[in-house]
Amino acid sequence: MQNDPSMLISLLPLMFMSLAIAIGSYFLAKEKGRNTLKWTILGAIPMVNFACVWFLVGATNLRLERKLDQILAELKSRPPQ
Repeated sequence: MQNDPSMLISLLPLMFMSLAIAIGSYFLAKEKGRNTLKWTILGAIPMVNFACVWFLVGATNLRLERKLDQILAELKSRPPQ
């Protein structure tokens, strides 16, 4: 088996698509308060990235959950009026 340039060229679209999904996964994970390194790496793996992105899109937003928990804790600590 020799280094065939046409084989490398045929992999370029997959590599570019994986790179684009990895960048999107990074920003989506950052927005949702998730581990950005883990989700960026998972977004860069071809075929795995599609399942991971769908999971990440449907996952809860941890940053908003923390804010809501803080608001609820403050409301519970207030004396009744």
